[in-house]
Amino acid sequence: MDYLDYFDIVDGKLLFSGGDLLEISKIYGTPLIVYSRSIIEKNVREFRTAFHIENFSLHYAMKANYNPAILSILRENGVGIDAANLNEVLLALQTGFSRDKILASPNNLSEDELKKIRDTGVTINFDDISQFKMVAADPPETVSFRINPGIGKGEFEGTTTGGKGSKFGMPPEAALSAYETAIENDVHKFGIHMMTGSNVLEPEFFRESTRTFFSIAYKISQKLGISFEFIDIGGGFGVPYRDDEKPMDLNKTANYIKENMKNYKDLFTENTKLIAEPGRYIVANSAVLVSKITCKKNYDKNIIGTDTGMNILLRPALYGAVHPIIPIVKFFNKKEEKGDVVGPICENTDKIGKDILIQKLEPGDFIAILNAGAYVTSMSSNYNLQPRATEILLDNGREYIIRKRDDLPDMLINFIVPDHLKGIRVN
Repeated sequence: MDYLDYFDIVDGKLLFSGGDLLEISKIYGTPLIVYSRSIIEKNVREFRTAFHIENFSLHYAMKANYNPAILSILRENGVGIDAANLNEVLLALQTGFSRDKILASPNNLSEDELKKIRDTGVTINFDDISQFKMVAADPPETVSFRINPGIGKGEFEGTTTGGKGSKFGMPPEAALSAYETAIENDVHKFGIHMMTGSNVLEPEFFRESTRTFFSIAYKISQKLGISFEFIDIGGGFGVPYRDDEKPMDLNKTANYIKENMKNYKDLFTENTKLIAEPGRYIVANSAVLVSKITCKKNYDKNIIGTDTGMNILLRPALYGAVHPIIPIVKFFNKKEEKGDVVGPICENTDKIGKDILIQKLEPGDFIAILNAGAYVTSMSSNYNLQPRATEILLDNGREYIIRKRDDLPDMLINFIVPDHLKGIRVN
């Protein structure tokens, strides 16, 4: 991967979307996540241009990053929302998204949560017939079910959301029964949904998965005499994280999907909407996570300590994921070293980069961890009573704080000590 596609080097310093990361880091401190509005909007344009069909709707998968400032940028660009649960639905509404621009795709929710989503007027992609039955007495106007087409792919086993053994969706025969049940409950408008994987880079996978999905949808449509208001192909559109990975060919991917649509033209009426739910593709490369080298040691292994732990960037510890790491100032330093880039968390899994080759760094130097816009903020925590990162947005040459760093009161705000336990001292 050519990192210079994402950055500029000026006077030996790393600039991201026109922002001087060294100066920004000195002002706001680290760990620091720096977002670029222009990159987010560029990714949205690329996605729409690739599909470029009537009745195409782009819905952002909020689970990738729910920072309200990011959501607001997407709303201003006409993007819809794919929400994974009640709170994501409520946040989308609070951020100004209209009900018709929100789809909820929850799984294993309680009856109370499902009814609350239904009552907002947001359409639900029901994960199973059992979930629909919880609201069947007063069903939504439009009912959609999530299909498991028997195909799944992901960067890791934990991010593969379709195929055998997946907890999501239902097989075609069960889906047929689910739609029959919806019809029996006086439902007249329908959608259909799938979501089969995450961070897939191969266009051929989308050709195979959508061909299978359209075939299943067509058979259901024909057997029951129904048409679909929307056909939701989900997300999974990937971005490269490793040096040997090439970016997904989005145009080729979209052309495969459009070709499959033509082969099932009777499925797509003139009013049927095609929906896609990219999350990572829209925001991953829109942000970098800046960290400071705090210490170094080398006994049986070279350890490069930083102020960024797995509470801020969980993916390497959770999945063994890789995020490219580059120095902010010493980009062209010819002296290199190999080692583990680690954080301050009291876990040996707290490794942001494992056995990586990087320019020789010293305490006080800064590094940029790439692709920090997706599944970083949304997966962060206060483990070890460590604060989450400050977040800033670069927008038309200005910097805006869009999340302040936690302090101790922030982290303890919801804890309550009963009066009879207050003031106890151990002698």
